[in-house]
Amino acid sequence: MPRRTDDAPRPSQRAAVLKAAMEVMAEKGPEKTRVQDIAARAGMSAGHVLYYFGKRDRILVDTLLESEADAGTQRDRRVAAAPSPLDAVERLVRLYLPSGSSDLRWKLWAQLVARPPQDAETLAAYDGVLDGWTTALADAIRAGVDDGTFTCRDPRTTAYRACRLMDGYALEVLLGAPGRTRAWAVSSVLEALDDELATRP
Repeated sequence: MPRRTDDAPRPSQRAAVLKAAMEVMAEKGPEKTRVQDIAARAGMSAGHVLYYFGKRDRILVDTLLESEADAGTQRDRRVAAAPSPLDAVERLVRLYLPSGSSDLRWKLWAQLVARPPQDAETLAAYDGVLDGWTTALADAIRAGVDDGTFTCRDPRTTAYRACRLMDGYALEVLLGAPGRTRAWAVSSVLEALDDELATRP
């Protein structure tokens, strides 16, 4: 069995830092979270944390990917339990959009969009996250086409456009402008999809 090198964090240490980062960011917001705050919550020194993660932005990246992995697991479970394609689409929309202006997962996205990573591995990971949501929505739409609920010539393209539409609504929810609530975003996206898919009762 190959030895673990000192350059790679042990799973328990990595998990402890990411758990601490998630907790601190939920309390303070990603923009106000310092490496020292995360280290203190994890019971490590700041130097120890940086030894394994390199810099604060890497912690943000890995925390977001961890959050998206959890969201993807919940998404797949909820969609698999949906009684119909129409219900599956609605569940996906509700899971995709932020819970409100303080939604940690979306605040992490906002931080990283402002300072996007440049390494190919992270960009590929982001692409995989976005593709997972598009694929799940495309599969639900395709199932609806097959059973006659929806009319759609290209489920994949429609799903991709719907996800980008939701990105725009998510930004408005995060900004917290009057009337730009989660309920408003969900209702607006579902109405747009009803028109796009010619939803039939």
